[in-house]
Amino acid sequence: MATPAQKNFRKQMKQLNQHRDTRYDDIYRPVRQKKTPPKWSWGVIGFILLALFASGLPMKIYNELTIHHDQKIRSYLQEREQYFSSSDQSFKQLMTKINEANGDLSSLKMDINETDIMVKQNYLKLMELQPPRDFKDLHTKTMELYVIKQAAVDYLASSSQSNTYHPEILSTYIEESNLKLSQLHPLLIKGLQKANLRYKINQDGSLTYWVKEDYAGGIE
Repeated sequence: MATPAQKNFRKQMKQLNQHRDTRYDDIYRPVRQKKTPPKWSWGVIGFILLALFASGLPMKIYNELTIHHDQKIRSYLQEREQYFSSSDQSFKQLMTKINEANGDLSSLKMDINETDIMVKQNYLKLMELQPPRDFKDLHTKTMELYVIKQAAVDYLASSSQSNTYHPEILSTYIEESNLKLSQLHPLLIKGLQKANLRYKINQDGSLTYWVKEDYAGGIE
């Protein structure tokens, strides 16, 4: 049997456990140290970088990016030139026939219709092209030129039906067209310069440009 002193001690310990502050439990808990990440020395970093350059990987990545960049430009310029040349040739041939006919459009209805189809088809194809960033100005000006040519062909189609052709109106379209055309060459050169592509101007006024892998393309 417990003595009165023992009973009193147990009672005090029970009360103490009921009202204890749990914050002090951390004092008696083991502390777990966090693992610190290993420190990289400049020597180790330098060695890794040196190994990368020695492997030629950075240069290989740079060459692949350059090739992709140049190939994208080449693809755009080739497609643009294809559509532009076919429409320009058809339009010039129609203008020659109109001059030879002394403005008589009655016999040129089929030629006007063919040119109309050619210009519209190539205009739509040009719209689908996504020009590289350095050639957006060239692309925009090319589209503006097509709008003028299309307006000229539409006028000729209408005049051939109503027999109301006036050469001075067509001359206005041609003057505007020639003005836009004169702006294309400088914009093409500007684009090549921005893209850091090597080029040369040939004696006939055409351009020759070079892309990665020693590919050369000619542009009028």
